[in-house]
Amino acid sequence: MLVKGSKPLTKEEFIQEIIRSNKTAIVEGKKDVAKLKKLGISNVISLSRMPLSAFCEEFSQNHDEVILLMDNDAEGKKLYSKLKTEFSRLGVKSNPKYQKNLAKLKVSHVEGL
Repeated sequence: MLVKGSKPLTKEEFIQEIIRSNKTAIVEGKKDVAKLKKLGISNVISLSRMPLSAFCEEFSQNHDEVILLMDNDAEGKKLYSKLKTEFSRLGVKSNPKYQKNLAKLKVSHVEGL
């Protein structure tokens, strides 16, 4: 669902959509995890300190879909691109509509939801 016509979901609708999807969301840091859990999103993990390729390989062993929620800054966009590419290589689907809706909500950092 995610977008009604060209209008993005509200923050509340966006959060409910993530909860309903029942997919694991990956975020950049522990503050992001804490914020999303506080909002009711329980399937959320942060990137670990291991190399991205190893993190993605480990994740792909138990998941075939993922929600990527990176910050909308230069570093977050670069990280999103790397993760999307790596997960695609491993056969894990990621829907870009979540990241796009986050940007349309003008949320620069996930913890700002």
